[in-house]
Amino acid sequence: MNILLIMADQFAAHALTRSRPEDAHFHTPNLDRLAAVSTVFTQAYTPFPLCVPARSAMITGRHPHQLGIMSNKPAGADGAGGPAEPGHGPDSLGNWFTAAGWDCAYAGKWHALQASATEHDGFAPIHPFGDEGLVEACHEWLGRRNAGSSSTPGQPDADRPFFLVASFDDPHTICEYARSQPMPYGPVAGIPTADAPPLPPNFLKAPYAPEALAMEQHAAARLYGTSGFSPDDWRDYRATYAALVARVDQRVGQLLDGIDLASTAVVFVSDHGDGDASHGWNQKTALYQECIKVPFLVHVPGRAAAVVDDPVAAVLGLLPTLCEVAGISAPDGLAAPSALQRDQQPVVVQTSFQDAAALPGAGTSGRALIMGQWKYSVYSWGAHREQLHDLDADPGEQRNLAVEGSHAPVLERMRTGLLRWALATGDSVFLKKLVLPFGAASGTHAEIFRRPY
Repeated sequence: MNILLIMADQFAAHALTRSRPEDAHFHTPNLDRLAAVSTVFTQAYTPFPLCVPARSAMITGRHPHQLGIMSNKPAGADGAGGPAEPGHGPDSLGNWFTAAGWDCAYAGKWHALQASATEHDGFAPIHPFGDEGLVEACHEWLGRRNAGSSSTPGQPDADRPFFLVASFDDPHTICEYARSQPMPYGPVAGIPTADAPPLPPNFLKAPYAPEALAMEQHAAARLYGTSGFSPDDWRDYRATYAALVARVDQRVGQLLDGIDLASTAVVFVSDHGDGDASHGWNQKTALYQECIKVPFLVHVPGRAAAVVDDPVAAVLGLLPTLCEVAGISAPDGLAAPSALQRDQQPVVVQTSFQDAAALPGAGTSGRALIMGQWKYSVYSWGAHREQLHDLDADPGEQRNLAVEGSHAPVLERMRTGLLRWALATGDSVFLKKLVLPFGAASGTHAEIFRRPY
């Protein structure tokens, strides 16, 4: 089966699901058209709300901490330790599908680690990082395939099924907008503030919000660009973000116009979301829902459209999901199952603010565990570093149940679940940051701190 994987960087799930009234201003007719014939996952998560760790996990099927990639400038990139090129292994996405017989090509943003994909990643690079000309490059490559087979290395081969990746940068360019920088693909048309979308109900800082996040936002003000924003500035931000979403949706529509959906599986996903003014937050890295939830559409010819509301590790499980779609075995030792399997594991999201840290040394780190309706987050330091939310009753994460004794049994269960996950996956660094459950085995604390730091 032919496969088309479409990615859009920093595309938040709420921009596509539009389950909240304040998100009705998003306009995605082409992705809506794809969703109508797809399995739509409404609770899809990234393993890390930052580009390089998320994308590295995506192509390897392994947690960022297992790869040693916990920032956009991982240690391995400068020779200080850790894997420098996670996409080069034989069981990474492109190499695995190439070995299985697919004609693999990649257009656009790679960023795992380098900006553009190379042949060492298992793909024929047909367009570098950048949205301009990306759709045209995909159509040209598909046209050459349709013109006949080729045995020349790097050339499309019509005798094999294709696996084409179209990876857009937009709406990531909202980052440049927030910093008042030139936008790489040109600005989008502005609208009067009076016509801009409303602020989200969770715009203001919630009681018992994590102190560490406020400190990190202040420390990274030059990166976020929103420290002096007024409510009107935030509304303009939301309008611009929606316009960027619409722009990439238009490009997706142009791409889909050249695809036969009857013979091609199409998957749409993002690496992470955007705060989009919720909690007064923009960009990513925080463990808020707006940052860690991603759109995830899986169209498989012959499979009926469906909606899945269970939490799934969509980005971490992309490799096994695509293997199931293709009808091939997945590599051994992957961290998550195919999202199409209903026996899902609890979802864990990691984060680290190493690139512009408020705390000297390693900076703030955090983990979030999602189990059914419950979400438990813990940051490495600061007041109210534990957060517990009932996502059914409080999707905006405004009521921190970790401070309420009536929810102590749930808090204990979530602490236990995160401890088990950290032990099972070898998350040795963050083990020292966990709040241990009261029911932890005797000696657990002493074992974790056998080496104090």
